[in-house]
Amino acid sequence: MKLDFSDINILLIGDFMIDHYIIGTSNRISPEAPVPVVVPKEEYSIPGGAGNVAMNLRAIGANVTCIGCIGNDIWGKKLLSILKNEGIKTEGIELIDNHPTTLKQRIYSDGKQVARLDTEKIIGWQYKAEAEQKPSSYNFDTIILSDYNKGVLNNLWFEIGNLNADSNEANIIVDPKKASFDYYQGANIITPNLNELKKASSIDIKDDKSLVYACNKLIEKNNFDYIVAKKGDKGITIVGKNNFVKHVKAHMVENPDVTGAGDTVISVLSVVYAKTKDIELSVKIANAAAAIVVGKPGTATITVEEIEKANY
Repeated sequence: MKLDFSDINILLIGDFMIDHYIIGTSNRISPEAPVPVVVPKEEYSIPGGAGNVAMNLRAIGANVTCIGCIGNDIWGKKLLSILKNEGIKTEGIELIDNHPTTLKQRIYSDGKQVARLDTEKIIGWQYKAEAEQKPSSYNFDTIILSDYNKGVLNNLWFEIGNLNADSNEANIIVDPKKASFDYYQGANIITPNLNELKKASSIDIKDDKSLVYACNKLIEKNNFDYIVAKKGDKGITIVGKNNFVKHVKAHMVENPDVTGAGDTVISVLSVVYAKTKDIELSVKIANAAAAIVVGKPGTATITVEEIEKANY
């Protein structure tokens, strides 16, 4: 299938962060503690969180406008620079003084991750743009809420009802992190993993039967069109209104690096669904794209060419 997403416009609201990689080697153990002494050979930074969603969307050709906040620090400015260089619209990302940009530093030695250092602070941020400056969701095919529970989406303006009131039937698709899915009530599609589903439904999910039951309970309560349940190496289950259920098998990947896999799923799902309105096809393509990404080291993106060659 030939894919072209250049006409798809996405409004991405969420928690933007940056992933920094330190790649090195080690040939001795520290005398101070039983840990390797790593000699750095290479360092690089990549957008993480909602930033990785933005990069994935742009890599497959979609037009992306972002809203969020980051620290007015060296990491925040680096993150903005990377996003802008990819043609991503960042005017809606606010730089906050005296607040650190969420930073995840991963240290690799001889190809293996040996440590991760996180710098973050949950923020009670309020979107300050004047009404005429806010990007109207009327102009977008899809609104993505990329929630990492860092504070951006604890904002009344981003509630589903408010977004719906300002939209031209845009799809609202959520990658959730909050324990209660009540906050996302009215979203078209929500893409939780199994742990998130268990917490939100208060159901001990042991098999597909209990999974479908939990999803139906949440759909009825929160008026979702579909729940796209990510099951790791067990694949994805789609549950929708009117007893709609589809199971999509996982693609086998040796030694997967699952960093950012969920970001790939929501990115590809969003653009394909905006184009086709076919939930099963959208999930199958997103599932195949995620399998490609987890075969790459670290936080990675997907291309249209890779998706077109994938077996989905």
